[in-house]
Amino acid sequence: MASKDNETTMHAKLYKIRGAQYCKDHRRTTFRVYAPNAKNVWVILTAFGREEFQLRMQKMNTGLWEVTTDKAPPGRTYLYLIDDCNGKYMLRTDPVSFSVVHIPEVDQVHSVVHDHTAYQWSDGEWLIQRALTNPLRAPLSIYEIQPKSWRNGFHQPLNFRQIAPELANYCLTMGFTHVEMFGLLDHPYKWERGYIVANYFAPYHDNGKCDDLKYLVDYLHQYAIGVIIDWVPTHFYHYNKSHWFSNSLHEFDGTNLYASHKSLWGTLYFDFNKEETRHLLFASALYWIDEMHIDGIRFDAVSQMIRRQSNDIPAAISFLRELNQTIHRFYPGVLCIAEETEGYPNLTMTMNFDLKWNIGWINDAMNLLRTPFNERPRHWYEKVLNMLNSARENNDKMILTLSHDDTDCHERDHHKTLFACVSYGRNDTEKFSDLRNFFAWQTFAPSHGHMIHMGDEVVQPVSWFQRFRQGMSSIDWSLTNTLSFHSKTQQYISDLNYFYRDHPQFWQNGDQDFTMIYECVANLIVAYHRGIYDNRRMAIIHNFSNRGYKSYDVSLPTWDPNVRRIGKTVEIFNSDNSIYGGSGLFQNQKADVVNMHSEWTFFRLSIPPLATVVLEEYLN
Repeated sequence: MASKDNETTMHAKLYKIRGAQYCKDHRRTTFRVYAPNAKNVWVILTAFGREEFQLRMQKMNTGLWEVTTDKAPPGRTYLYLIDDCNGKYMLRTDPVSFSVVHIPEVDQVHSVVHDHTAYQWSDGEWLIQRALTNPLRAPLSIYEIQPKSWRNGFHQPLNFRQIAPELANYCLTMGFTHVEMFGLLDHPYKWERGYIVANYFAPYHDNGKCDDLKYLVDYLHQYAIGVIIDWVPTHFYHYNKSHWFSNSLHEFDGTNLYASHKSLWGTLYFDFNKEETRHLLFASALYWIDEMHIDGIRFDAVSQMIRRQSNDIPAAISFLRELNQTIHRFYPGVLCIAEETEGYPNLTMTMNFDLKWNIGWINDAMNLLRTPFNERPRHWYEKVLNMLNSARENNDKMILTLSHDDTDCHERDHHKTLFACVSYGRNDTEKFSDLRNFFAWQTFAPSHGHMIHMGDEVVQPVSWFQRFRQGMSSIDWSLTNTLSFHSKTQQYISDLNYFYRDHPQFWQNGDQDFTMIYECVANLIVAYHRGIYDNRRMAIIHNFSNRGYKSYDVSLPTWDPNVRRIGKTVEIFNSDNSIYGGSGLFQNQKADVVNMHSEWTFFRLSIPPLATVVLEEYLN
């Protein structure tokens, strides 16, 4: 084995070497852990938290410690006992744990031996199709959830297997193409969001083990629903639970193998100048794609990872570039998505990201919702036109996101909700009209997809985080049990998603299929085209004012050669439809295309207040 040491430590897929590697043929398990500066290391096999066997490990040339035993079948819990370089003894979980469990008898989290061959996947067709599909030319409608609180409170979270059928059926009903899960990596505090990560290979212990999560991913794939993981490569959990037990990576062998300095979140930043940091995180990302069949990685807190105190961090930038290039080369169809909040330019070119969250859009859109109608003209260019005018000029491909951060009250503002943004509305009819218009703006505006966070599809009046911290489900499911504006909005989101998916004009070429038609700041009306498919083109008209028009003329651009090709034009979507709680008074049985003196052409149509109308042009 020693002759393979160099190959072992440099292996990009360290999860195939390190951790507890069970061999089914020989019914033996080989443990390998990286602790180059430790004096001695033992595997402690446990039962109900108590030691049953102690196995001394042999140190290899590269800093790996190894031992093989027949006393550790799948399901066996274990820890490492580290005699570190300072002579301190500490029980630790395996940094490459594939499953971990909480042991209530000792209030500790222990690693679990896992057999990677046990679960039999059934998603082969999905994986083949994924590899053949360009995800940037496919519909992308993401539903963001926290598994431990989506249906139940964190005190009684559902197992991944219990979540699977409910989540799949709900996504089918709602028309989502993907689920994005945060709080999926194992973390120490059940009452926290899940971004303080303790283990980069194990799923969150209260939701189940490795095979339970495989079942959930597999189940979603059976229903053609992709899975995106929120991955946290910027900072990590570093506290020890006691003087003799730790489930943290920090000072694993008594030296600093991973950390830079204290982070904004009270954790420690990873130091990407350290080779072990790069090896471990590179392997973690590949593990979730390779072994867990994840379809996309959303990289959390990229801003703080690549730039701090106005200085770039070249090692982190090169790490991201190398990792994303590797994913694109070996796992075609898998998405690499950046959450970057500081406006770092051109992540596509510098770090090979596919997509980026458009943080600026959601800030502007929610601020526009908060702005009374009579004040909106003053913010028109900043909050609406700038986004449209810059759509085709962005170097990065954007997703329009409404995420957990946007309605996270952070234990202070319990009214930080989407519903609170429209508090000035005169009544619920006006408030929900404004919100339906917001969702249409998010779905139809030029982008490469959109995302909504759990609970926002029913526009719940209480923040998901407030409910979560009180031990309840993050979603107030009772809002969907009666015929109300909340349940009608839920139906609206479903119809909006399926409408978007059924019309390639919105996604076949992303934000490049976009041209401006018309804007009027006085009336708060903007119109634009989205793509041509099968000689049909979409015209989107948004009205951000509370004034409706039974007849309104939207002039078409004279420079557009396709204007002369417009034949029949029909309304195919109207957010003011009565089934969604709208008035139903501004429907267009037909939209007139009026030609004036062979030079000027315009649509003449009804435009509801606080609403979106979609016209389909048949081009001759």
